Amino acid sequence: MSRLTPRSPSSGDSNETTYSAPALEKGLDILELLASEPVGLTQALIAQRLDRSATEIFRMLSVLERRGYLNRHPDGSYRLSLRLFELAHQHPPLQRLLSVALPAMHELAQFTRQSAHLVVHFANRILVVAQVDSPEPMGFGVRLGANFPFRPDRVSSCVLSAFQPQSVQEELIEELLKSGPNKQRTAKSVRATLDDIVAKGFYYAQSDTVSGVTDLCAPLFDHHDRAIAALTVPYLPQRDVHVTIAEAQTALLATTRGISAALGTPAHRR
Repeated sequence: MSRLTPRSPSSGDSNETTYSAPALEKGLDILELLASEPVGLTQALIAQRLDRSATEIFRMLSVLERRGYLNRHPDGSYRLSLRLFELAHQHPPLQRLLSVALPAMHELAQFTRQSAHLVVHFANRILVVAQVDSPEPMGFGVRLGANFPFRPDRVSSCVLSAFQPQSVQEELIEELLKSGPNKQRTAKSVRATLDDIVAKGFYYAQSDTVSGVTDLCAPLFDHHDRAIAALTVPYLPQRDVHVTIAEAQTALLATTRGISAALGTPAHRR
């Protein structure tokens, strides 16, 4: 069993002591590597990518496979199982959010004839934690589990930042500016955008990724009156879909208010 050993503090961090757990770090390195490889990797390739010996990688792979975090395929490659996904959804706050949000998201999709997805802010990115397809034969949707940089040109990033206490919002603005494609944007311009979102209670803009799609987005609030997630409807015009963008936006706001109320948000948000 590996033992936690203190490491020398890095420069500029002299008030903190960091610790090393080599075995744990190797296991996490493997999980993070395989998370970015949809077709899996062999033991030799994993060792090569992580600059580790085949022997130490083999031991870690054996443990992770035995604990159910990895699956070994007949071709010898290792791939992530659904174990991490299951653990994430067992986390009580997320489980509560999904149990309330998903039924309402299905109703929203049925009315708007559009898909809908729910995102949270996690590790400098936005992560899709729930997704409902459009009931139409054709539609545009975002994959469950997809994640994107936390940037100021993404509506969900701005919505999640807008409805936060000031101290948290300032940190998020710094994060947005670091990740944004336009380095000329200033904190002042981002704050102006966030203030406008707060005044309206929602945000919509042309998709930064797909031409012809308009992203409609509104926040979900918890009992502390903080935006804990953002619900987005990527509106795709179609010949046989007669619900307008304005009607879809109204339905989205009604949906987010209902979900927030079920999560215990203060009365003024309902």
